[in-house]
Amino acid sequence: MIVYPKDWEKIGHVIETKEIEDKILSVIHKIDCDCLALSGGLDSSLMLYFMLKVHKQVRAFTIGLSEDHPDIKYSVLVAEKLGRTKHIYYIPTQKEINEEKDQSRDFRGDKATRLFYKFVSKYTQKIISCDGLDEYMCGYYAHRVVNEIEHTYYDYIWRLQHEQLNPLDKNSMGVNVYLPYLDSELLFLFTQIPLVEKVDREERKKVMCQIAKNKIPDEIITRRKYGFCDVLEIKK
Repeated sequence: MIVYPKDWEKIGHVIETKEIEDKILSVIHKIDCDCLALSGGLDSSLMLYFMLKVHKQVRAFTIGLSEDHPDIKYSVLVAEKLGRTKHIYYIPTQKEINEEKDQSRDFRGDKATRLFYKFVSKYTQKIISCDGLDEYMCGYYAHRVVNEIEHTYYDYIWRLQHEQLNPLDKNSMGVNVYLPYLDSELLFLFTQIPLVEKVDREERKKVMCQIAKNKIPDEIITRRKYGFCDVLEIKK
C-alpha cells in the first residue's frame, strides 16, 4: 500500500477546469489578502473575480501613463462590471518618472515596478500579484508557434525567476507580494495539462480563457496582451 504521498492517485489524471477554480479559491483563502495588482488583463481580472468570492470588497491598484492607457481602461471596465471593488489607479507624473533613477542591472519595467509599489505602500503592506500564469499556461504570443512550443514553454519557465520574480522581490519597496498562481498545488495541476490543450496557432491560454468565459467581460479575454514593462511606454 502506498502511504506517501497521500495524493498519489491524482498523478496523471485529466485536469478539469472545476478543479483549477476550486484550488484558486483555496489559495486565496489561505493567503487572506484583499488587495490586488490589477492590470485589466485576463490573469488579474480573473483573480479579482475569485477574490470577490472570498472577500466582501477588494482594493485593486493599477498604473498607467494616462486614463487612456489600456491597463487603466480595462481595469476600470472589470472593476465596474464585477462591483465591490475599490479601484485606485496611479498615473505617475513625468517628474516622478524622471526622479526614479535607473539602477544597475535593471530589467525593462523595473522602474515602473518601483513606482507602482511605492504608490501601493501608501495604502497597504501586502498585495496579490498575478505573475507566472502566462509561463505555465502559455499566455505569450510566442507560444503560438506550434512547431517550437515545447522549447518556448520551458524557456519562459526557466527565465521566470531571473527576469520577473527576482526583480519583483528586489523592487517591491517593502510591500509583501503574494503570487497565488505560483502556488505549488496549482502548479501541480497546470503542469499536468498537455501543451496542445493550453495553446494553438489561434488562441493562447486556452484553459484559462475557458474558465474566464462568463465570469469577466469578453473584451478582456480577447484584448491585446501587454507586459508590465510597457506601463511607462504606452499612453493609449
